Amino acid sequence: MPLNAVALDAPARSLFDPAPGLAYLDAATYGLPPRPTVAALERALRRWQAGTADWVEEWDREGEICRDLFAQLIGAKTDEIALLPTASAGIGLVAAALPEGTEVVVPEEEFTSVIFPLLVAEEARGVRVRQVPFDALAESIRPETGLVAFSLTRSQSGQTAPLGDIVAAAREHGAQMLVDATHSIPFVPVREHLSAIDYLVCHGYKHLLCPRGVAFLRVRRDRWDDVPPWFANWRSGAPLYGRSYGGPLTLRPDAARFDVSLAWHAWAGARPSLELLLGWQGAELDRVWDLSRRLAIGLGAPEPTSTIVSVAVADAEAAEAALLEAGVKCAARGGMVRLAPHVYNTEEEIDRAIAAVGAFLA
Repeated sequence: MPLNAVALDAPARSLFDPAPGLAYLDAATYGLPPRPTVAALERALRRWQAGTADWVEEWDREGEICRDLFAQLIGAKTDEIALLPTASAGIGLVAAALPEGTEVVVPEEEFTSVIFPLLVAEEARGVRVRQVPFDALAESIRPETGLVAFSLTRSQSGQTAPLGDIVAAAREHGAQMLVDATHSIPFVPVREHLSAIDYLVCHGYKHLLCPRGVAFLRVRRDRWDDVPPWFANWRSGAPLYGRSYGGPLTLRPDAARFDVSLAWHAWAGARPSLELLLGWQGAELDRVWDLSRRLAIGLGAPEPTSTIVSVAVADAEAAEAALLEAGVKCAARGGMVRLAPHVYNTEEEIDRAIAAVGAFLA
């Protein structure tokens, strides 16, 4: 069902229902769903409950629409996008395809869903993982490096890697690139460098405001044949909806060969969120950057390189609990208080958060 045009015309904040008095600044843990997303999920559940749903038209084909919406959001081609349940599934596919002895450069303190599949490949198949400082990624790539894998924006700090520098170094030394953009999209652009990125993963339940279980893997066209589709299933077969039993192996000719069979209702809910985000490109998403800069200035933090602002405190977990009591929802990560605004936040909430967090900065 197409998104109601009224929703696209309404101010973004008016489409959300955070708890009264709560300044929800935790999109980096999970984003809040807009009302059309909740309505889509409720409709799917009611149709499931009644046994009247057409699972193909109402649920499964929503994934195909989401594939195209995500491609538009990042500037990719639709046939480069695979549909997955988690980012780690995409990283695991790439890790399983690495030749024995491949050197993989990964930042220190990288998110476990990025580094764990690579460490499994190191243990099981002789891949060599070399961990380097996040700030030194570009200069750490050398001629023997086969792959550089990293979160474009760090989960714990919100720091964004210098993508242009890493692209240049990877090109110079012939290294492939695997980028987790979960904490970047839709705020940190990747469009300019997509032609140089071999693999990009993104989970949708954070800044994309989708239900958990909606994730994307973008595989550059010249890499389609380099990665075995280990998750091959009826949905990755050709023609779609045309095969349910027996061989031979006939897979879809593009990145859809990497699809994992969909958790239907999550994808039905993802569609309106992605449609809204596309409509909010420009003023609404730029306003979130303004809120993050306001946060950083108020907390004496450096100029943010993403919409996430993190500040070090003596006891991050205690600060998180105290801030929640004060009506500010944030997260404790890596010894820091992490705040991540979105389109549903206001300047008043930002100022309230600054005052609340300020008590823990001394």
